[in-house]
Amino acid sequence: MPLLLLAAMAGLVGCGDSLKTAEVTGTITLDGKPLELVHVEFWPVEGPRSIGKTDDSGNFTLELDDRSKKGAALGQHKVMLRDTWPMKDDYLSDGGDWVDKSDGKKPRIHSRYYDVSTTPLSFEVKAGQANHMDIKAEPRK
Repeated sequence: MPLLLLAAMAGLVGCGDSLKTAEVTGTITLDGKPLELVHVEFWPVEGPRSIGKTDDSGNFTLELDDRSKKGAALGQHKVMLRDTWPMKDDYLSDGGDWVDKSDGKKPRIHSRYYDVSTTPLSFEVKAGQANHMDIKAEPRK
């Protein structure tokens, strides 16, 4: 039994190395102006999530959630955005839940971007080419 368990674990370790990824960059604007401190998540149909955060020019670069590789898994993704500007950074509790530390400041973008089931954004990551996504965000309603 221990030998079988060891073999299964070795197979799982090998799966991570076979993941095909490509670099992904992007820019997020609102009314033509760059948005800083927007948390970006790419949720693939298959594979691990990728994350990034916009700088003061509205640019982001993705990396796998576990930070083991730059980029995102190849294939189709739903794209989520979370405006962390009111908090001046993103903050997660020890349980992985978002904590509201905004002191009453409101997000700048529409809340439909915050959930994978309601976001209108999608993107296909392709091998061997520049994967760049320009996002013109809708304002908060």
